Amino acid sequence: MSYFNATFFLEANADARGSGVPNPTLYVHPDGGHSGSVNLQMRSELSVDEQLKVADSILRGVQQWRDQLAADAERRRTAEDELAAAREEIARLKAVRDSGDDA
Repeated sequence: MSYFNATFFLEANADARGSGVPNPTLYVHPDGGHSGSVNLQMRSELSVDEQLKVADSILRGVQQWRDQLAADAERRRTAEDELAAAREEIARLKAVRDSGDDA
């Protein structure tokens, strides 16, 4: 068994696809253009149950990654919305002050 790390930066159009038997493979295309890919292939000696266990494990990891990204995006949107609302209120208060009217 080899141990290594590799980093590929995903572009906005990155995609992935998979294939089945005889050697199930997950193809990740970081640039979405199929000009290059990262291929994760299961060994043929894995049983069908072992292959499914591996796929489920990867699926859980990707789902957790996606859920974290969604939560981060929601927090950012909420902060941006709150900032925009605060700016609108500041502008309204300045307009009231400049016009001499009461809020």
